[in-house]
Amino acid sequence: MAKIDELLAALIEGRSWALPPDPTERDSERDGVRQLLRAVFRERYHQSAWGQFQARNALRSAEEDSALYAGVITSENPTSGPYEGTSLVWFPGEHGSVAVLVIGTNGFGADAHILGRPGHRRRLEALARLYRGRLWVKPDLLDLQSAVPAAVTSRWPQIDAALKKYGHLIYAAVPITDTSSRQAFEDLLDLFASEHGVKFKGDAAVRWSVREQAMLGALFPRVDEEELASLLEQRRFVVLEGPPGTGKTRLALRVAHRFGEPTIVQFHPARTYEDFVVGLSPRPVEGGLSFEVRRGDLLVANERAQAHRHVLVIDEINRGDLARVLGEAIFLFEVGEPDRTITLPHAFGPGAGSASFRLSPNLMVLGTRNTADRSIASIDLAIRRRFAFVAMWPDLLVVGSEGEALAMESFKDALRVFTEHADDAGLPLVPGHAYFLDPRPDLGAPGRGQRVAGRMRFELLPLLRSYVGDRLLGPATGEVAGLADRLETRIEEALV
Repeated sequence: MAKIDELLAALIEGRSWALPPDPTERDSERDGVRQLLRAVFRERYHQSAWGQFQARNALRSAEEDSALYAGVITSENPTSGPYEGTSLVWFPGEHGSVAVLVIGTNGFGADAHILGRPGHRRRLEALARLYRGRLWVKPDLLDLQSAVPAAVTSRWPQIDAALKKYGHLIYAAVPITDTSSRQAFEDLLDLFASEHGVKFKGDAAVRWSVREQAMLGALFPRVDEEELASLLEQRRFVVLEGPPGTGKTRLALRVAHRFGEPTIVQFHPARTYEDFVVGLSPRPVEGGLSFEVRRGDLLVANERAQAHRHVLVIDEINRGDLARVLGEAIFLFEVGEPDRTITLPHAFGPGAGSASFRLSPNLMVLGTRNTADRSIASIDLAIRRRFAFVAMWPDLLVVGSEGEALAMESFKDALRVFTEHADDAGLPLVPGHAYFLDPRPDLGAPGRGQRVAGRMRFELLPLLRSYVGDRLLGPATGEVAGLADRLETRIEEALV
């Protein structure tokens, strides 16, 4: 049996394993815990790895209200008593255990850089998504005041004493009650080891590579075209948002054409209510000018939707002043109330006898929004409430499908830098997969590597250099500068 399975079996047994019936056996049991933890590390990681850690065991008390625990802490801590830094421990209950990442009672210590780095939190959040909430992660890993919510702990084996003493220090946790918990426990163990620079070996190295890819996929979820088309049919008003180069406009047009020939407009600062809804347009006549009512994009698209379903595509929807462009028409964007009507400032339509207007239930609106453009104001809540928002992120599979080693290596490097070091405001600046794709796939495979290298040189590098020059990434600026330097070297080698 693999040592990880022995450890998992112990966690599943919980308190019954932690407390042998015969008190005289407890010393040997304590030694057994340490031996097992050391064996697990030597089975999965390089032999030298264990020198960075030590085992802790507090599984000896027979008191029901004792805060029992055992686990792994870093080697610079004392062998007993309070410690500092991050640790991987488990708290045994009556029917299973709870495996946690926890901060020592003496504070962050040398591990402050791990907890303060966005990438650590993001990987944990990705795991939480993969396990559909079974794994709990504290929103702020540096928060030493907030305890695990009762709504979460109520689903765990009972570990009241441990929660009372250490609950405010736990920042990630998963209940271990049966063998189905193995992968989640392994993920916490391997993440703990990886964050401390441990080198994996054999099957464990292969496994961790696969899990890192899965976490990246959960952090940057893919948008399925079928799901988007279905959402648009049901929700009617949808916005695709994400970093540059993620294919938002391309996907929006593909989905829109499923319903026929769409109406396509692009918002920009000069677009007005008169352009989009309705206004007066001057027309030269004998002796001067005459003004006639001109229907805007919304009215034109709405007329096309009278007989069948029709999509109005609004590219760069947040580049216009939405409150002014939409005006009172925003009142109509309610999916559940198709009979809403407004009165426009000008009569329109056949005979121009009425200014009353409502949206056809056949009309769907699909917008795109670039989250990286900080010169654009965010969408206000009144408008945001009326649309469904779908995030589009960089997609490794798209780049991998072209089989260009330079592109894949560089794309992974870029994703690693941004996910590890960019704060939440900087992450939307991550370059999308389009920057790593052949700009002329119609020319075929010959010469693709050179074309991809050229695109990275003349499109990607200027983008990254502008981020650095404008200091848009705060504390991650230096890391992105290093990324740009590495990419420039690779590109030059590829173009030789």
